This record gives sequence, C-alpha cells and structure tokens, in this order.
Amino acid sequence: MSNFAYMSGTGNDFIVSTYTGPTSEIQIISLVADSDYDVDGVIFVESINNQTVKMHYFNSDGTTAELCVNGVRCTAKYAYDNDLVTESMITVQAPVGTLIATIEDSIVKVSAPTPTYVDKPIYIDELSGIKAEIGNPHLLVEVDEVDSFDLQSFSKKVAMSNTFPDGVNVEIYQIINDNFIKTRVFERGVGETDACGSGALCLFNYAYSEKKVLNPTTIQFPGGELDLEYKNEEFFLSGTVTYL
Repeated sequence: MSNFAYMSGTGNDFIVSTYTGPTSEIQIISLVADSDYDVDGVIFVESINNQTVKMHYFNSDGTTAELCVNGVRCTAKYAYDNDLVTESMITVQAPVGTLIATIEDSIVKVSAPTPTYVDKPIYIDELSGIKAEIGNPHLLVEVDEVDSFDLQSFSKKVAMSNTFPDGVNVEIYQIINDNFIKTRVFERGVGETDACGSGALCLFNYAYSEKKVLNPTTIQFPGGELDLEYKNEEFFLSGTVTYL
C-alpha cells in the first residue's frame, strides 16, 4: 500500500492508504488480519482534484458499506495531510453520495445528508426499536443502562428475527439529559465498534425530531464523543481524528 497509516475517528479505527487500483475481498481480510490494531475497516483514498477525493471503503470482513461517516472524516484528514488536496474544506465522494468535510487541526466536521426514520416501532425480544437510514440501515433501541446491556446477544436476536434480511447496525442508547446521549453500536460486517458516525446522525435526527433532546447534542460512544448539530436545514457531525 502507498502512504499507509492507522487512523481513528473518535474510536472508529481504520487502515488508510492511497488508492492504487481495485482490491479484492481476500486482500482486505489479509490486511486486517496483519494489522497492528483491531480495525473496523480499510479505506483507500483516490485524488480527483485539488478539493475532491473518492473514498473506497471496506468493512473489516471485506464487504463494502454504503456509508461510514467517521471513515469520511478520516479520509478528509488523510487527504489533506498527504497533499492529495490543497484545501481544508474537502469534498469526499462516498458510495451513498457526496459529503463536505472541514478540517481544523484534529477536529473534522462533516456536513451530512438528513437521515430518515420510520416511527412505527419494531419489537424484538420485548424491546422496541426504530428503523432509521442514512444510506445504510440502523435499528435504534432505547435501554435503561447502556453500559451493562448485552449488545452482542441482542444483535444476534435481531439477526435471527429476519427483520432485516440485508443486515442492520444495532444501536442502543440512553438519554442522559437534553443535550447528551450515551450509546453503543453493533455494526453489520464488523461487530461492536467504539463509535459510528452514521449511527450518531440517525440517533440525533430521531431524538431531536421527536423532541427527546435539544440542538445541539453530544453523543458519547465508548471511543469518545461526537457533536451533532442541525443548522440552516443541514446536519453536521464533528469530532477528533487522530493517528494511532
């Protein structure tokens, strides 16, 4: 790989490199197996012009995903630091569409598409969840205590229910106050991860739309915090990006 790096977007860890051509699923699995860190995915960054890059993203099991927002933030930071672009406001072409990322030192903010959700609850194992989407699917489930909840077992029950034949990211959450949510996520193709940008966007959009929280709101994952804001009819997500 060219200009290889390990990067973390608020706890989502990735192998990031410059794009040199198509990569097979077996090659991705091999890269993950040989990694010095437990990574959630592999990203190849392709330069389009001095303000635009394309993100080629793979889950740790070699599969592709429609969107990884923390991956977009790492892509933008990597492109800027490796002179693939010349501007600090960067257009990132992702499978689900184009996102704009702004870099200020270690903080990367993304202007994201507005998620959607269905307010009719889905019941699994006597718990109700809300289906939300932002290019990729999420199941949002409010629980009494995020830290002690058996997320892995519950995610298996979600998979066995066949409610989501193509899989789903399962997110449990606990509203702490009007501006703070605690959450954990089990991502399809990966397992439990320390953060999930697309999940944070889905969760904030739902909670804010249903008047469960105010604007802006901070969402805390095991890997750190993401700040969410709705401004001028746009959704913004920001947080740290670091090198491992």
